[in-house]
Amino acid sequence: MRRVALVTAGVVLLAGSVSCSRSGHDNVELCQDLTNLQATVTELETPPRDATVGDIRGDLDKLDGTWQAVHHDPEVPDEEDDALLTSQQDYRDAIEGIGDDDPFAPSVAATRGIAQGLMRSYQAVRVRLVCPSYLQPG
Repeated sequence: MRRVALVTAGVVLLAGSVSCSRSGHDNVELCQDLTNLQATVTELETPPRDATVGDIRGDLDKLDGTWQAVHHDPEVPDEEDDALLTSQQDYRDAIEGIGDDDPFAPSVAATRGIAQGLMRSYQAVRVRLVCPSYLQPG
C-alpha cells in the first residue's frame, strides 16, 4: 500500500510539474522576442514627433516574425493573435499611399486608436504566455 501511495504521489508531482512548465517556461524564446519588441510597440503607440512614415513602416516590419510566431503558438487563442495581426495591418492600411519621407505627425490622430489596440493586444499576449517580468531587451 505504501509503494502505491508513493507511486501515486510521484505521478501527481510529475503531472503538476508538466503543467507548470507550460506556463511560460516553454515560451522563453518567444517571450524574449516580445520583450525585445517592447520599445518598438511603445514607439508605435507614441511615435516621436520627428518620426517619418518610413520609420513607422520599419517598426511595423520589425513585428512580422514575432507576430507570426505568436500566431502559430497553440497557447495563444486565435482571437488574441488575430488582434495583433489585425492591428498591424490596420496600421499599415492607415498609412498606405503616404511617402516614406513624409512626416508621420499628421497621421497620429488617425492611427491613435489602432496603436492603442496594438499595445493592448501585445500586452494580452505577454500575459497569456506568462512571460517572465525579469526578461530584459537584448
